[in-house]
Amino acid sequence: MAASAISSPKFGVDDAKCAVKDILGAFETPDNAIRLSEARESAGNDMLKMMQLVFPVATQIQMSVIPRYGFTSNGEGIIRFTQTLKLYERQDEELATLNTQLKMLVMPLMAASIPENKE
Repeated sequence: MAASAISSPKFGVDDAKCAVKDILGAFETPDNAIRLSEARESAGNDMLKMMQLVFPVATQIQMSVIPRYGFTSNGEGIIRFTQTLKLYERQDEELATLNTQLKMLVMPLMAASIPENKE
């Protein structure tokens, strides 16, 4: 499969579901879970640190899986994979749910930090 799998009939909705499930599984392996946990702990509740520490680890984990589905294991491959998921999740509710789970692992919601009013 070519890196341009977004337009390839060989990579369909069912393939996208399998790929996301494989990625979610990769996040659960002991080594990856530890790496991600350490990155999150180091980042705390700082969005900039999340982007610097957590996002790269999560992206590396995804890039270790997507070549099995015809995407390159680089920035272009992850972008094409993400675009393909966006396209397909509109067509399939299960894929949309899986992709939401993936997004939450890659970049979890940050707790809003509201300064206390000390009058």
